[in-house]
Amino acid sequence: MQNLREHIEEAWSSQLPFVAYHLPNANDVRCFFSKDSELRHLQRYDDAGFVFSAFEPLSQPIVFPEATSEVLKFELIDYEVESQSTFSIKENPEEKDDYIKLVADAIDLIKADEVRKIVVSRKISADYDLHNPVELLLKLIKFYPEAFTYVWFHPEVGLWAGASPEFLAKTYRTQFKTMALAGTKRVGEDRDWTEKELDEQQIVTDEIVYGLKKHTKTLEVSERKTDKAGELLHLRTDITATLESSNLGDLLNELHPTPAVCGLPKEKAYQYLKANENYKRQFYAGYFGELNMPHHNQRSSRTRNQENQAYKSIVRASNLYVNLRCMSYAEGKINIYVGGGITKDSNPEDEWTETVNKSRTMLKVL
Repeated sequence: MQNLREHIEEAWSSQLPFVAYHLPNANDVRCFFSKDSELRHLQRYDDAGFVFSAFEPLSQPIVFPEATSEVLKFELIDYEVESQSTFSIKENPEEKDDYIKLVADAIDLIKADEVRKIVVSRKISADYDLHNPVELLLKLIKFYPEAFTYVWFHPEVGLWAGASPEFLAKTYRTQFKTMALAGTKRVGEDRDWTEKELDEQQIVTDEIVYGLKKHTKTLEVSERKTDKAGELLHLRTDITATLESSNLGDLLNELHPTPAVCGLPKEKAYQYLKANENYKRQFYAGYFGELNMPHHNQRSSRTRNQENQAYKSIVRASNLYVNLRCMSYAEGKINIYVGGGITKDSNPEDEWTETVNKSRTMLKVL
């Protein structure tokens, strides 16, 4: 792993943009090291690179283009990390009261038939001195090998890192896959899924299916199952479609933000969050990942240099995840982002506890 360490440490000390990431259960770490510090936004969804999109609907994603980056792959070998973090953040009673009030207000809005679901969130902030993004990445991979783990940095934005269990879009030729993920309980919690959790997840599934029908030839919906993500369990339904066209941008704009991170109806829920959450989500609950990159089984080359016609004909695939279980870091301060889906059957105290459970994902690696 020394080579990976050297590359990331050099980019970090030089304040040059980079992203290093590990796909679920992969045996390598993939990286984009930008050749300059320009902040680039995606112009076309048939471009290739690593995208990082904000929560705000129709926002223009930041992109590290394949063409202006050194794209490297490093084998994931055994490495040592600290088994457990000693870092903690003391619970703030005022923050708890504010969040419980926000949840209660959202429940009242739902019971008044204004919306069906709202996903409310909060930001946990603390002073922190991040010396080494490499160690952060390796801990994320070690503790959450089944998630999409990453460390992303741009000097004009700051550093973001996370371990997301939820993919927004996987494409290969005309095949499109997504998932409906909702409901949360801890591993080992001896109880059945509640009606509130089952209803919340069904709302997400129904809305995603409705949006996809406009853009697809065929559509398959799996049986609902329980999915493990670190120390948490979620309800998950997989959705597979054959696309009518290759316009991925239209489809992403249709889906994002999904009811799993915003609410339903989308516009009403979004406006409520904008007016009441009292902080800007920025990239939390946005999406990130590979856009139109060579399919993993088809490319052994480590860089994009030496491009030729044969390379151009390689089949491209996209791998985009929702930015959950994440944190940001800038100027000596970390922010951890957590939230939960609210329906008419939600309990404010339980929703607070759910956010505390979700915060452990990042606290464990800090």
